[in-house]
Amino acid sequence: MSNVISQLRNTTDSSKLYKLRRFFASDYFCALIVLYSVAVICFNWIIPGAFLLAVITGFVFILSDDIVSVFLPIMLIASFGIQANDSLWDYMALAPVAAFPIFAILFHHIFYRERDKTKVKRPGALLLPMILVSITNFLGGIGTIPVKSYFSPTSLIYMFALGFMIVIVYFLNYNHLGAGKNYTTRIDKRIAKIACWLMLFLILATLEGYVERWAKFIEDPGILYFQWRNNASTLIMMAMPFAFYMSARKFWYILLPFFSYGAMIMLGSRGGLILGGFELLILIIVDLILDKRHRKYIGAILAVVFLSFLFMFPQIEQLMEYTLNRMTAADQYSIRLGLWRRSVEDFHRNPIFGMGLGYMGNRDIHPSKAASLCWYHSSLPQVWGSFGLVGLLTYGYQMFVRWKFLMSKHSMFAFTVTASFLALELMSLVNPGIFAMFYLLIISMEFFIIEKYHFPEIHMKLELELGAGTQFTFSEDEFSEDELETEIENTPTEA
Repeated sequence: MSNVISQLRNTTDSSKLYKLRRFFASDYFCALIVLYSVAVICFNWIIPGAFLLAVITGFVFILSDDIVSVFLPIMLIASFGIQANDSLWDYMALAPVAAFPIFAILFHHIFYRERDKTKVKRPGALLLPMILVSITNFLGGIGTIPVKSYFSPTSLIYMFALGFMIVIVYFLNYNHLGAGKNYTTRIDKRIAKIACWLMLFLILATLEGYVERWAKFIEDPGILYFQWRNNASTLIMMAMPFAFYMSARKFWYILLPFFSYGAMIMLGSRGGLILGGFELLILIIVDLILDKRHRKYIGAILAVVFLSFLFMFPQIEQLMEYTLNRMTAADQYSIRLGLWRRSVEDFHRNPIFGMGLGYMGNRDIHPSKAASLCWYHSSLPQVWGSFGLVGLLTYGYQMFVRWKFLMSKHSMFAFTVTASFLALELMSLVNPGIFAMFYLLIISMEFFIIEKYHFPEIHMKLELELGAGTQFTFSEDEFSEDELETEIENTPTEA
């Protein structure tokens, strides 16, 4: 046993364990688990497939000191796991299997924790708002919500997961984020590539849905129904900015956002169609301003898209009929408008603490599923309806601190995370979004990475053509020497 522990902690570059860790951190491993995930949905192995990948992820947690290697497997589990609709009890039947991944997570964070006290950093500005929001989650509904609803398992799980769980993740990973001792690479590039792999999977998952129901699609050419369309669209919108970030290095990454937006259209998500289209447009404009080397290629892509749209307009119009009807029909908005009105009524009932996350009194408007909260389906009414004035203050303070924090980090990767954060906030206006624990965990990890890895030293400046004083700076941790030379050659001189 002592020999095994010694090998785990003191891996040499020639050892088999080192090579295995390098494999877990490689594109080959990412490609394999993406193909595995596609096979899972093709053969409808959703639940057993999710548990098997969770077990594999557990082994990665134990064998590798590199926490980033588990990010993509976890995202894929959540991405195809959502396709099993109303399957709570099916998952519960395999719950004992979850004991191993949970053990592996605890083992990883205890065994591979930073032991050099001189390298341990103190928590930053993001911590206090998270603690205040965590407390608010438990204060919501005090004095109004029924005791049974407040202490229901679903209510307690969400109150913890949307607050103190994120704080715990912060403490566990703040000094642990990054590559392991024997594997070094820029974390910005790894995170961006993971987001691109996730986008690729969601594109393939959408394509698989149409191939599986091809006969139905040919018989009636229109958007098919996908129960998980909004979840997939939210993930795509959060990942899309990272493809633009990678395209500065390898331009072919720019194709992923276009195919991903096509996937959102084919999924039939109204939020993805409108908000995702707005996001894509803004990212294209920013990319045209920043990436002068590839402007002509972006222009060519846009020309092909525009001409294809004109040439295939009748077919596109027929294809989009289902989504457009849902966007224009008044009855499609009755539930959402009813929830907005109810949120105002709930605020008036308890203006200090709201009605609480666990309040189920709105099921007459929109019945929630098992083990799910009765959402207002929009972040703003969710805050004032569930937490009252206290929620408006604490969540508003957290938004202010996060925005101020991002604006103080003048790097392109911080700008990319900002775009990802805004994409989630946009989707949160029409969906649970930021109040879904998985999305909250993803965006929180992005913030933690920015807080730890952005350095203020300026090695170069890129003046944007947006007015005087607007600039982004790149830190040493973001570019290798070769990439710095390439970027400097293509950077306009300062006025």
